[in-house]
Amino acid sequence: MQAVLEYTEGAFQPGTHIGPYRLIKHLKQGGMSTVYLGYHIRTRAYVAIKVVDSYSVDLQMLYREIEVMQALQHEHIVPCLDAGQYGRYHYLVMPYLQGGTLEDTLNGNVLTLEEACIILEQLTSALAYMHALGLLHRDIKPANILFDQDNNLYLSDFGIVTWLGEKPEYDGHIIGTPHYIAPEIFEGYVDERSEVYSVGILLYQMLTGYVPFNGPSYQICLDHWKTQPLAPSSLNPSLPRPVERVILRALEKDPHHRYQTIEDLLHAFQKAIEAPTFFNLAAVRFCSSFSKRTFFSGLLYWLLGKSVQKCTTQYSQDTWPRGSRLSSSR
Repeated sequence: MQAVLEYTEGAFQPGTHIGPYRLIKHLKQGGMSTVYLGYHIRTRAYVAIKVVDSYSVDLQMLYREIEVMQALQHEHIVPCLDAGQYGRYHYLVMPYLQGGTLEDTLNGNVLTLEEACIILEQLTSALAYMHALGLLHRDIKPANILFDQDNNLYLSDFGIVTWLGEKPEYDGHIIGTPHYIAPEIFEGYVDERSEVYSVGILLYQMLTGYVPFNGPSYQICLDHWKTQPLAPSSLNPSLPRPVERVILRALEKDPHHRYQTIEDLLHAFQKAIEAPTFFNLAAVRFCSSFSKRTFFSGLLYWLLGKSVQKCTTQYSQDTWPRGSRLSSSR
């Protein structure tokens, strides 16, 4: 016999049943939902279950999220395994990914350029797929980037996904995570370049350990609109200048000055991390100069040696004893 849903202080109790699933423990609290580790009673599979109270959310947004997740088929997008309703609660079932989130990974850490590039490549693959279908994720942030045990990336949480050209507002309010939203959202529009901005913030955070703007939400929003971010190299002096230029271009206030697609950002970043640094160039130039000096010194030494040899031979001929010559002529 199924247990009755027990909701206490904003969370279901372990052991609660919802549909064919038993809730094991709380995993994550979102703005409009709660995610639990669940267990399918018949298949014995562990899953992640996103539970939404229909009394507290717009069901149209939930239905859109379910439809989008069921339609998307990509190796770096979390798939929807099941969805249903149990009383006033709606749930969405996904694979349980045990590698944690990018937020967990970044907890006080700075990634290497190579690690950041791997993440960017997989994230770009997922976003480019969505953009080609006319969809914007709208909530790119470390908490929504998951990993499996093999460190494969999965983009998750499609709760505020919108179509290209659709207004980014809901009931007169702007929805999104303040630290990662592009400034043009305050002018009432978003497009692929807005996601370039969000990913630029992600790169900034992965390589410096900080987001460009922090503080109260209203101040963060004003900073996105008006304030230039600190140069990433001021927070991470080892960051190569070509990489810094890529990040700052992705964070341009004017969308026309940014990379125009997420693929453009990826290609620029890949090129930047392959570019030689100042010290690499200096070393190459020194070695090249040293090699040239060595070559010309050797050539000069050889020429001088030949000249000395010629002079010595000539001197020997000019100073040969005359008696000997006469003797030989006889």
